[in-house]
Amino acid sequence: MENYFVNAKIIKECEKFLTTGCSKFDKLLQGGITTRGITQIYGAASTGKTQLALQLCLTVQLPMKEGGFAAGAIYICTESVFPSRRLQELIQKLEITKKYGINGDSVFVEHISTIEKLEICLLHRIPILMSAKKIGLIIIDSIAAPYRVEDWNDESNNRAKSLRTIGQQLHKLCRNNICVVCINQVAAVIHSSILNDNSTVRPTLGATWLSMITSSIEFYRIDSMRYACVRLSSNLPEITIPFKIQGCGVQAIS
Repeated sequence: MENYFVNAKIIKECEKFLTTGCSKFDKLLQGGITTRGITQIYGAASTGKTQLALQLCLTVQLPMKEGGFAAGAIYICTESVFPSRRLQELIQKLEITKKYGINGDSVFVEHISTIEKLEICLLHRIPILMSAKKIGLIIIDSIAAPYRVEDWNDESNNRAKSLRTIGQQLHKLCRNNICVVCINQVAAVIHSSILNDNSTVRPTLGATWLSMITSSIEFYRIDSMRYACVRLSSNLPEITIPFKIQGCGVQAIS
């Protein structure tokens, strides 16, 4: 038992966190977005998932004393064109990015439409890029889109195999103290007692993908209010964070 607590302490001390750019958000997450494993952010459209992802692309470039990694970001788009206009707006309005001259030059964008290309990107292209550039963040927006459009001959077996390949490679990449964030879509919950919560939606891709996830945060809206709820975490309770989106990005509300 003593060895277990010693190992847990060592793991905790080795764990790094990337600031969200909002000190209140970071405090509630006990440091920010962890480098340990895969962080899943899921929710319906227009709940703020991509907004936070873009914000992280800038904060990762900050020096370590400011909660960043002094590194670049890889942003894999699977659904639509990269929102460069919104990124530029954040660059202009975030005080911390202006202070350190952060720009979009260290955000490397990949547009992927199929599972085959996603696997090639993660298994081959990204390791090559990481050998040439210091990378601190990998974002997939969204992980579900390629699986939704694929025509599977043997859906259950092929999907599970592909998801395991993707998940295992992401875990391998994050061993280099890299934050891995996967944005996911949602499906309606028919019978939620299994999940032991009151959520009316769940992340897509099923049990195989869920087994790959280390932390999971649901984004949702009630009327004009937005919320982030930690649904899965090894070190956090299920907490709910109300937040708003302004020109300067995602900001938690006290």
